[in-house]
Amino acid sequence: MKTSKLKAVSKYFLYTLLALVLYSCEPKLDEGTIVNKFYEEARRYQVMTYSPALKTSTMQTRYDDEDYVLIITGLKDGKTIVNRLEVSSKTYDKYEVGDWYKLKKY
Repeated sequence: MKTSKLKAVSKYFLYTLLALVLYSCEPKLDEGTIVNKFYEEARRYQVMTYSPALKTSTMQTRYDDEDYVLIITGLKDGKTIVNRLEVSSKTYDKYEVGDWYKLKKY
């Protein structure tokens, strides 16, 4: 019984690791043309967790931050790439659709 649980946990861990590796390999843009911009309000959501071993459940309320989002597109390695960037409200207000945006590196 313990071996099958270990296999299941190992499989889950490997799939998660693979997803992270594939996501991190996706090329990112440093600059491009803004094709869309939008505001996402802060959201409240509830997460319920259940522990079969302890036979208890807990309910947590979590809050997301508000997001100011710019969608930029550009060419990288000969391919058209589209990226979603979460920016500050000041940066969001500074740019309009069609403007050129360059990510500032610190």
